[in-house]
Amino acid sequence: MRSSYRKKLDDLNIKLESLYRMYSYKKAAKLRRKRMKGGFNCDKEYKEEVLPYWRKFGLKPDKLWFEIFSDRDKKVDPRYIPDDLWYGKIVPYFSNTQFRRFGEDKCMHYKFFDNLKRPRTIVKNMACVFYDSNMNVIKEDKAIEIILSHKGEFLVKPSIDSGEGRLIHFFDENTNSKENIKEAIDNLKANYIFQESVEQHEDLKRLNPSSLNTIRVVTLFFKGEVHILSSILRIGGNGAKVDNIGAGGFACHINEDGKLDYRGVNRKAQWVTEGHGNIKFADVVVPSYNKILDLIDQTHKNLPHFKLIGWDFCIDKNGEPIFIEYNTCPGPNQITCGPTFGDITEEVLDEVFVKQSLKYAQN
Repeated sequence: MRSSYRKKLDDLNIKLESLYRMYSYKKAAKLRRKRMKGGFNCDKEYKEEVLPYWRKFGLKPDKLWFEIFSDRDKKVDPRYIPDDLWYGKIVPYFSNTQFRRFGEDKCMHYKFFDNLKRPRTIVKNMACVFYDSNMNVIKEDKAIEIILSHKGEFLVKPSIDSGEGRLIHFFDENTNSKENIKEAIDNLKANYIFQESVEQHEDLKRLNPSSLNTIRVVTLFFKGEVHILSSILRIGGNGAKVDNIGAGGFACHINEDGKLDYRGVNRKAQWVTEGHGNIKFADVVVPSYNKILDLIDQTHKNLPHFKLIGWDFCIDKNGEPIFIEYNTCPGPNQITCGPTFGDITEEVLDEVFVKQSLKYAQN
């Protein structure tokens, strides 16, 4: 067990990060509500349904969350989780944020996820040390030589904190030069990975051929069971290389049978039934969807320090699930999928805000 002094410092850091997240997500929500022209008017339902529901847990959530989340179906559900509580209280309760950077390091996926098929590693850098694909220590010159010998498209990205396509660079036979590779290495400094690009399945490629369109599944490891909370397909913007919704892409709910919902949403909170190329979302079935869920169920049980996880997979040209990364502070997907915890909402809220049987999990 940590010393009391060390624990107080760690707890203070977690609290400060949580307060910052609560502030920033509430600020973003106000901007989103403005884009939605105020969202759904739910004054009556807020007083009669929402407040009594949350009073059981000693909480009074802001009405703005229900104006935003209820706008899609024009129906209020008190089980919606406000983002400030999600990021500020619930995620830190279930997942140890002190382990996050190490736990999410893509350079360590070969250790943590040897049961999952992953994009082929070309070269990686961990804490300023270069490694080849077999974890042999190499010099920078050798790393560049290996990268230059690669045929076909590949990419480099930070191995830690690379969400929403941040700092990802793509290379092919036209851009794979010693100067370009050296520039990328110098810019990233340390902690990055060069990987072979994945050729995605035709059924997902037709939604947007320029981007790798990925499946995000959010799960909760709770009382010995892995709960599938929500699943979405993230589709890149027209001409974009990454599936960043903020850059013109879409998010679309995946139903239990793997079919996409008939509507997807963009960053402007606009709901549409078709993506790029006039492909109707409702006509698309995610290949190997149940296989992805089975793999997640097997894997999440081995990660008890992170009881809330957002998993990112793609599907290769042969229909095989390819694990891209996981996020221990995932978004709750409520805009597209409804209340995050669904039928177990009261049980989860009672655990976090009343019983707190996991209060020693992060000692």
